[in-house]
Amino acid sequence: MSPGSVALCLLLMQTGVYGFNIELDREFAINFIGQIISDLIRSEAANQKHEDITQRAILNITLQACRAVALADGKDFSFPSEPFTVESVAAACRKSKSSKRFRQTIKFIQQMNRLVDARHASDPEYHFDNEKFAEGRRTITRGLEIIKASNKEMNFEAARERLGEITHPLQDFYTHSNWVELGNTLPNTNLIRSG
Repeated sequence: MSPGSVALCLLLMQTGVYGFNIELDREFAINFIGQIISDLIRSEAANQKHEDITQRAILNITLQACRAVALADGKDFSFPSEPFTVESVAAACRKSKSSKRFRQTIKFIQQMNRLVDARHASDPEYHFDNEKFAEGRRTITRGLEIIKASNKEMNFEAARERLGEITHPLQDFYTHSNWVELGNTLPNTNLIRSG
């Protein structure tokens, strides 16, 4: 499996990770969202860009996916020292030669995340502004559906593009709402449920 596909695994959690031959369940999805919340709650995260939060989430979730694969194969897995880097994650996943492609994939996802501000600056559903919670949730769940369909069609570039686009509103939910201020420390799993 290519490093790009490994990065793609982030939001393909409800259908499993293509190529890993393992099912990644709701807990995996919650861990991804939990990572974003954890980054946002930390005091230094208040000044971080969407790109930094996205990269940290990708690196953390990729490590969790690689660990699940290693354990499923009966192999040992060791987490690298923090802070995680593209190179340390690639090495831990036994894909050191793929770190350049993995970095490019992360950069592409970050770029798509950043472009949300340019393409959808006045669309409150992409930023959870103006009390547009239902619409924001629909943006995320519709994006997940597109990611799953793109993955099924093996169109990983389209899936990565949409991944970057939906991580932006997912991050904005926690920074633009009072979710954290209300004392919530767990992810709002309703954000990724359709219906």
